[in-house]
Amino acid sequence: FRSLHAALAQLKGHYVPNARVEALKAAPNAFEVQVGGETYSAPKLVIGAGLGNRMLAPHVALDVPVDPVRGQVLVTERVRRILPMPSLMIRQTVEGSLMIGESREEAGFDDNTSINVLQKLASDAVKTFPFLAGVRIVRTWAALRVMSPDGLPVYDQSQQFPGAFVATCHSGVTLAAVHAGRYAEAVIEGRLPEMLDRFSGRRFHVPQAA
Repeated sequence: FRSLHAALAQLKGHYVPNARVEALKAAPNAFEVQVGGETYSAPKLVIGAGLGNRMLAPHVALDVPVDPVRGQVLVTERVRRILPMPSLMIRQTVEGSLMIGESREEAGFDDNTSINVLQKLASDAVKTFPFLAGVRIVRTWAALRVMSPDGLPVYDQSQQFPGAFVATCHSGVTLAAVHAGRYAEAVIEGRLPEMLDRFSGRRFHVPQAA
């Protein structure tokens, strides 16, 4: 993350934290975005605002029907290396802490933790790995997944406003290399590859067979 900021500064990019998009004007290969009282213009636009994509995408004639799905996590004290590979529910960091969590809750934009879910996570973890009964929990947290109706990413480009793209997924860390590499290259070229057609938001508007 620090490297990303350093590279952005080196390329004379502008990072504007804690600011909402106040206005977005679109025309083919000409976009104006007002953020934090400043207006930024560019021939290309990538909307990658997570859950905010649902609201911003229609400004460039795209549809990104994403909703928040809350997930909660338990983090343990550091212990000796026990798990050589991650599982769906439990993984161990290089430092030795164990991260436990695979909850999925329809909680709107509430990103608070809840005791009943944390208890269930802890109980299931101990049933799977009994040694965890003697390991202390040091912190808990919750976050909101950016979830499409089928759980898959949404990669799209606007036909009405060429130069406008959208990227949405709930696996931002997993897919970071793709976004920074092949997806960014496609945006620079001005067209997404056909292999990403299956991830277009148009897939949510296919008529169902009778």
